[in-house]
Amino acid sequence: MVSLVVEASNGFCSIACIENKNILAEKNLECNNNLSAVILSEIDNCLKAANKTKSDLTEIISSEGPGSYTAIRVVAAVCKTMAFTLKLPLKVVSSLKLLALLEFNSNKLIVPLIDARRGNVFSAVYEKTNNELSVVKEEGYYSLDELNDFLESEGKDFIYVGQDIKKLKEKLLDAEYNESPVRSGNIIEIYDALEIKDFYNMKPKYLRKTEAERELENDKNK
Repeated sequence: MVSLVVEASNGFCSIACIENKNILAEKNLECNNNLSAVILSEIDNCLKAANKTKSDLTEIISSEGPGSYTAIRVVAAVCKTMAFTLKLPLKVVSSLKLLALLEFNSNKLIVPLIDARRGNVFSAVYEKTNNELSVVKEEGYYSLDELNDFLESEGKDFIYVGQDIKKLKEKLLDAEYNESPVRSGNIIEIYDALEIKDFYNMKPKYLRKTEAERELENDKNK
């Protein structure tokens, strides 16, 4: 199996080509404002580094969010189009779970964070059990206060994960941090748990309404 993994939910693009759970190549770069301009060329660069072509691929693995609305839509559109045109199965992975894999071997609760602004985050809480990431708190859109209250109530050691920790640190609890950006190649840790999705109906996980939708809803409630 030769898989292309694409993740770009939060201003950082990570693309990997893996074969039978071995990372052949991985490309990682900042992409805050130019994802649409670089994602196709970076996919080509990754395949070239892996000494593969699109015809060698046997599946596409797409991150599905949450994160930047624009970024996760771009990733979904690219991956769905590739799966359709190349007639390949499409699998998806949560951006939060992929981020949590940075600490897959930790014996602590793993808390991936993506800044959602105004004191809110996209987050979840995971724990490694039986060589898998089990869900302790479902992924969602939480206030930092709500998330911190949950972590304190668990009474266990934990580690925050994600590059947005730099922006959020003063509002976080006293704990360990891993401020590294996501690495798509880490998908090999949970590869066997991935499921094929219907690429016609695959939709990004936004976890909250867009600002325009929220404003429209507020107008209707006035």
